[in-house]
Amino acid sequence: MILVLCLGNLIRSDDAVALHVADALARDGLAGAEIRRSAASGLYLLDDMEGFDRVVVVDAVRTGAHPPGAVLSFPLEELRAPEGPSPHAIGLPSALGRARAAGAPVPSLVHVVAVEVEDMETVGERLSPAVAAAVPAAAAAVRAAVARIGSGEGAAER
Repeated sequence: MILVLCLGNLIRSDDAVALHVADALARDGLAGAEIRRSAASGLYLLDDMEGFDRVVVVDAVRTGAHPPGAVLSFPLEELRAPEGPSPHAIGLPSALGRARAAGAPVPSLVHVVAVEVEDMETVGERLSPAVAAAVPAAAAAVRAAVARIGSGEGAAER
């Protein structure tokens, strides 16, 4: 079973995009995966991932390198932002590395699906239009990642 871990905060505008992706995935079903929602970050994410060897993390990012609504899909190892472009990605690579070094069980493969956002500061439950329009594409990217990881293709990325 693959974990799809959707991160965000429902009252921080675009930061909730992954939670909307979780809703879309749950509505249509996602065979071979468990969908979870979380507002955790850093080391707390290890609790959410416990018991899973393969994880797809879905999150909002603000890099400024892509237009709002762009969907990015990549292995966690490609995350090259030490401070992280997302409040949830901060420390995830190092949290996993520290846990692994301490001998704690961690997933052998983590894949990220991220949506470039424009507003994570406004208190409100509405996504900006470009980000809302990206939800179906992000859900499709998650489905593709789950299929690839489930088939064993993703194992070479680790």
